Order: sequence, then C-alpha cells, then structure tokens
Amino acid sequence: MFGFLIAVAAGAATPMIEGPVARPIARALGQNIEVQDTEIRLIAFAVALFAAAILGSVFDSGSAVGLIVGGTLGYFGLRLVRWVQRVIEGRRD
Repeated sequence: MFGFLIAVAAGAATPMIEGPVARPIARALGQNIEVQDTEIRLIAFAVALFAAAILGSVFDSGSAVGLIVGGTLGYFGLRLVRWVQRVIEGRRD
C-alpha cells in the first residue's frame, strides 16, 4: 500500500519536475534523439515513476500494478476530482 501512495505522489508531482528535471534530460537526449515539446511531460512522468519504483524497492512495498495505477491516478487526480464534482453537481440540479 505504501508503494501505491508513493506512486500517487509521483504522478501528482509530474508537472512540478517537468522544468527542473525533464527539460535537461530532453536537452541531453536532443543531441542524438529528437524530443518534441509534447514529449517532455512524458519524460517527467517516466522519471517520477522510476523514482517511485526505487522508493518502493527500498521500502519493499508495492507492486508493478500498484505503481502503474497509483501513478496514473496521481497524474490525472485533479481532473478526476473535477469530473466527479461536475457529476455530483449535475445530479443536484
């Protein structure tokens, strides 16, 4: 369960690490591999999940499925919360 929570935090942190972590990686890769601006968020997500996987291994917690589901929920968390709020508000009207 702790690995799942780490993955949720990593998914939620993806936009925050896009600038300081993913952009330098994209610049380093740019010499050999063409990286488009739309792919930088994907690099940040991959780095965040890699860090979550390492922390999960260190704490001997979680599984690959928990990592994927937790990271996805963390990444799309705010959008999912807004969607649920709209659904609830729509039922009240």
